[in-house]
This record gives sequence, C-alpha cells and structure tokens, in this order.
Amino acid sequence: TLQPAQPGSGQAIKIPAFKREVETKELVGVDLFLDWSKGSPEELGHQLSNLPLKSLKLKMITNRGVKVYPDGLPETFCTDHWRCRFVHIDSKSGTMVPDYRPITFEAILELLAVANASNLEVIKTENLYTFSGKLGFSLGQGE
Repeated sequence: TLQPAQPGSGQAIKIPAFKREVETKELVGVDLFLDWSKGSPEELGHQLSNLPLKSLKLKMITNRGVKVYPDGLPETFCTDHWRCRFVHIDSKSGTMVPDYRPITFEAILELLAVANASNLEVIKTENLYTFSGKLGFSLGQGE
C-alpha cells in the first residue's frame, strides 16, 4: 500500500542558465556499415583490409555488438549487418596508430568510392569524433 502523494511547497524550480562550452571537435575515424552475407567475418575482414586506401585502415569489425574481426570466435552467430571501423594509418609504416588521430572527410569519401567499386553494399556511415580530446563515440568490444 502506497501513501497518497503530498503536493510540494509550490516553489519554482531554479534552472541555471545554459552555458555552451567551446570544445575542439576532430574527425578521427568512421564506422562503415555493410549489408553483406557472402562468407565469414575473416573473409570480410581480409577483403576490407586489402582495399587500396591512402590514409584509412580497417581496425575491427563487429556484428550485433560482438567483435568478430580480428581474432573473433568462429562460433559467434552473425547476421548480414556489419560495423566496420576505419581509422588513421601512419603513411610511412602503413600501420594503425595506437590512438585515434585526425582524418579528413576526403578519406571517408575515398573509402566510400573504393567500397562501392568493390561491390560492397554500404548501408550507413557514422563519423567518429573527439571533443577536446575525449571520445564522442563508444568503443567496440576489446578496444
């Protein structure tokens, strides 16, 4: 049995004035979502890793929120909806940088063009940003 509600004192709620903080916003990667059902996560991972891109590299693939590439578990049930995270690569060594570094929007356009030319069905992209150095997106499993 609940007690009857008692009305408050009737005082107005005091809400402080909104103050916008100036933050530095940087584009640091992109999640490319694909509709793909032609094989295993390893096959998709190898195909995406071998795309001829100048400044982006595949970091990981998830399916239903579970990391499936690299080093996924073969028994993971996968659907046809894949999130493929691309990040900056070091142009000299060709390897991923350990932290998220700024990329250009042109790099994303290049990724979309190359993916389209490779007959990959892109269904969505999601740009990854930092705000004053803090991640503005969720990390994938194992990141």
